[in-house]
Amino acid sequence: MKNQVFSAILFGLLAFPIFSQTKDEAIFIEKNKIELAETPSETVLRIAKSFLKTPYVASTLEINETEQLVCNLSELDCFTFDENVLALYLTKKGNSNSYADFQEILTQLRYRNNKIDGYASRLHYFTEWVRQAEKNNFIKDITLEIGGEITNKEVHFMSKNQKLYPKINDEKTLKTIVQNEEKINKKRLSQIEKTKVASVESKIKEGDFIAMTSTIEGLDCNHVGIAILVKDRIHLLHASSSLKKVVISEKPLADYLQGIKKDAGIMVLRVL
Repeated sequence: MKNQVFSAILFGLLAFPIFSQTKDEAIFIEKNKIELAETPSETVLRIAKSFLKTPYVASTLEINETEQLVCNLSELDCFTFDENVLALYLTKKGNSNSYADFQEILTQLRYRNNKIDGYASRLHYFTEWVRQAEKNNFIKDITLEIGGEITNKEVHFMSKNQKLYPKINDEKTLKTIVQNEEKINKKRLSQIEKTKVASVESKIKEGDFIAMTSTIEGLDCNHVGIAILVKDRIHLLHASSSLKKVVISEKPLADYLQGIKKDAGIMVLRVL
């Protein structure tokens, strides 16, 4: 009888594991096994390449009614691709194998002053995301250093196009979005015009983060990705909305930009 009871208990433990691992935590554990390279940029590239063929899915951060941290490593848009790659690198750089630490870093990257406080606390404009990441010593904006110029562009796309953002559904949220835009506009944006990208290509390193600046009124950036060398030319490793997965661009970055009317140029960001 005692043996039967023991067998039943053992079967129950096997059928219902004490620890249940989420899909994204399992992906994190695998990515965290990637070894640090000699330079930060090389490590970023190793992590980024591990996401090749990962499905592109838009609006993965919009799944909850109230704002909370979303970790999705199995489906990416261009922004979350760059963001997750950087968060994985920073976790590894900190000698951590903790999924909780990864989530904390993701929060530091994604939310203003590292705090989740409603929809408007998320860094929706890539420019503001860059500036906070610089403040936290995660990256450096080298756009001006390698040939970029200051522009007269200002951001106001979200406040002027509320219908595209269903979560801007009250006066308080809208007011905060407007205030955030005004803060961004206190410092001018910078870019390397797309006609000049070929001339500065040698100054871009593999593993640099690349943001495509926009010709659209009130919008700073259309798309983001990571620089990668293919036959001695800089290409773009990115989550492609048209190809529906993470890919390497067929054309070099300078040529790729020429075919997209809404792209004005690029920003270049180097991981620290």
